[in-house]
Amino acid sequence: MAQIINTRSPFYIKAENASLATATLLIYIYEGAFQSSPPSSDLKYTISKSELENNNQVVFEISELVRDYIDVKYDGEYDSYCVWVRTSVIMLNSSGIIIGSPLNTNYIAFDGYGYFEEGVNPEPSRSLLQSNEIMYRPEDGNINIPIFAEDTNSVAYYNNGTLVRSQTITDNDNTNQKIQYISVSGNSDNATYEERVLEDGGTLESSRCLEQFLNYLDIGKVDKIVVGYDTDAGSAAHVIKVRNLDCSIYDPIRVTFVNKYGALQDLWFDKKSVNSIEVQSSDYKSSVMNLSSLTYDTSAHQNRVLDLVGKESITMNTGYIDESFNEVFRQLMLSEQVWMTRLTDKEEVLPLRPKTQSLQFKTRTNDKLVNYTVEFDFAFDKINTIR
Repeated sequence: MAQIINTRSPFYIKAENASLATATLLIYIYEGAFQSSPPSSDLKYTISKSELENNNQVVFEISELVRDYIDVKYDGEYDSYCVWVRTSVIMLNSSGIIIGSPLNTNYIAFDGYGYFEEGVNPEPSRSLLQSNEIMYRPEDGNINIPIFAEDTNSVAYYNNGTLVRSQTITDNDNTNQKIQYISVSGNSDNATYEERVLEDGGTLESSRCLEQFLNYLDIGKVDKIVVGYDTDAGSAAHVIKVRNLDCSIYDPIRVTFVNKYGALQDLWFDKKSVNSIEVQSSDYKSSVMNLSSLTYDTSAHQNRVLDLVGKESITMNTGYIDESFNEVFRQLMLSEQVWMTRLTDKEEVLPLRPKTQSLQFKTRTNDKLVNYTVEFDFAFDKINTIR
């Protein structure tokens, strides 16, 4: 069982011995199947440090080095992004003689982080890779739940107390499936009926009849999901309650972000959304005089625009949700990568950046009803400036 490294927080490795003068750290980083002895081609860093103040110890911090090899992407598909890390610490005394055998340790690294309150090298959840145990979805909408396959063993789906479906979670020790996404529809990549149509190469034409049909269709109706996992003390389970979003005149928008655990997490905004655009430019004054005729064209621009760029924003509202989503919104605000999925005649995944820089957490005691409004910038210029 490999310890998890959260690469957005510091991760420390300590070498200590009464005769220690110098320590050399070898860091192997690789993807794919686990290897007890990775080849030299996977050796990414060799670092040597001397002890300080005759305390016979050396401390290395490696998370930033490891994070260079994790690149989380999202294009509508929910993939596993993590790497294996093997460290080998060689200790030497003041004469340059190796002390004992190298200290070899294997880790698995995610693009996650720990909170200050959790202390040094915090060990996150080893089963459910999200903080909330209440989830919302549109009617016939899918939900994707990230799990750590190494310790998760089973998932059961219930509706009104009846077992609808179950599945066994297996782990083959390959990074491409360490993070798995379970879904009520059985396919984590398609969240709605419309997405399933587009995925199959179909054509989507909006109509009133289709909207009414979709309001009565729900192929993945569940109200409880039980995620079973193994612990040192035996077996345990997370119980996730699934709630359908209230009917709304607005089209639900799915926002996907990298959460605290380094996994992709979905968040639905199903109330009013507003799009806006902001432009920036430089101005200069152009000469419009025709010196030959000493006339000028009154329809010509004397004040002209240079380097005009535009950026669009979107403001979204969640509707009323459980106050446990305070933690979800904390992680959304702290995420470095956010996307939204938009359906036109095709599925578009567009990168976002939270423009809202301050968010007050709400509770039912203080606010009665919990609703969040968040403004996002689209993380690209509206005019294509890619060169």
